[in-house]
Amino acid sequence: MEAQINRSIDEMMRQLKATNDGVTPFDIHIPLQLCIGNVINETLFGYHFEYTDTTKFEYFNAIVSKHMRNVKVWRDNFFVFMVQAWPWARHIPIIGDKGFKEPFDNTAQYHKFIAEEVRKVEKGFHPDHEPTNFVEAYLAEMQKNEELNMENLNGIAVDFWLAGMETTSTSLKWALLILMQNREKQERIRDELLAVVGRQRRIALTDRPRLPLFVSAIAELQRVANMISFLFFHRCTEDTMVGGNFIPKDTLTLPMIYSVLKDDPIFENPEEFRPERFLEADGKTVNKKAMERMIAFGMGKRQCLGESLARIEIFLVLGSLLLNYRFIPIGEIDMTPIFGSILNSKPYKCIVAPL
Repeated sequence: MEAQINRSIDEMMRQLKATNDGVTPFDIHIPLQLCIGNVINETLFGYHFEYTDTTKFEYFNAIVSKHMRNVKVWRDNFFVFMVQAWPWARHIPIIGDKGFKEPFDNTAQYHKFIAEEVRKVEKGFHPDHEPTNFVEAYLAEMQKNEELNMENLNGIAVDFWLAGMETTSTSLKWALLILMQNREKQERIRDELLAVVGRQRRIALTDRPRLPLFVSAIAELQRVANMISFLFFHRCTEDTMVGGNFIPKDTLTLPMIYSVLKDDPIFENPEEFRPERFLEADGKTVNKKAMERMIAFGMGKRQCLGESLARIEIFLVLGSLLLNYRFIPIGEIDMTPIFGSILNSKPYKCIVAPL
């Protein structure tokens, strides 16, 4: 997986070198999205997009972005809430149109796109060959397990794309914005990276133990960005007590991750970007207790399945960017989020200056 991510990083670096002159305001989100999108696409379908030919990627990304924007509208729509809580309500006139049909029509667009990509892989699939991507591996397992089917494969691929691309690329966009707001700390993090990794090789996962400040900064960047305001609905399987409050069996619950990361005694002055809060007093050792409280990916058996991939991507991509570029803001930085399925930063451009 590390080698695959590095191939996407190399493509991003080629794009930056070709399209960024280091002095003109630049939209860093474009190469970030393509980089993370390529990781997902190569994992699923076995190919990645060249930065010189991104028509298909941009089309699909536009569909996904529209969905993410619409989530805020749907979240504030009582009819959508009714259908989520009581699925049978979608059969009721008006409620069904506003709470089910409109969201369904939007999601059908990217389901269709992904299904077409799956079919292309299926046409070239050879059962006797070693699988080279997830879809091929799933197709091979389908021949052994009759419970697996194309409908589930398409659904998994959609989940992989939606959950894997937008969240990670947005995390990186927030990370760079926060580092531009805290330029002294951006320099300190870069100094550690240069001292350990240098400019003669690429950053590797094996460097993690020797990069305590960078590792802590990533955790703090995710905590401050706090872009997952709440997780999906859960249902209590039995009567439960939480903090002295009685939660009856079958109650729908909605975990508020945003509040946890802003209202924990261990995160003093939560609005302040302080990577040191994830370090021991010696400044050289990661504080495991603090790391355990950083639950941006959820916790327990229902936590994000893509956590390990996202952590690897952020470590390698952000590390590569900081080793090669200095990120300089243009004017005042606006940290006001845009609400949707995730809290996105407002669009911004910056100076991406080569070191």
